[in-house]
Amino acid sequence: MTQETPSNVPATTARLRAILRGPILIGIIAAVVAIVLSLYGMLTNPSATPLNVRSFLLVVLIAGGSWGLIAWAIATAAVEAGKD
Repeated sequence: MTQETPSNVPATTARLRAILRGPILIGIIAAVVAIVLSLYGMLTNPSATPLNVRSFLLVVLIAGGSWGLIAWAIATAAVEAGKD
């Protein structure tokens, strides 16, 4: 028995791998780690912050956005410096 896969699956996977390379991948990984750690801290200490949707969105935006952006910028600078 063989399973048939749609013909566009390899092209989509290849395109996704081409986009998520180098600095962008590092930024996404750093953002995910920051979000997970921030949510863990928020859930383990509910007396520090209220547990509501706004708090969760702020954690995702502030922690993930800032750490993702900083990691992406540092990785991009390292790649550009390596080209010179």
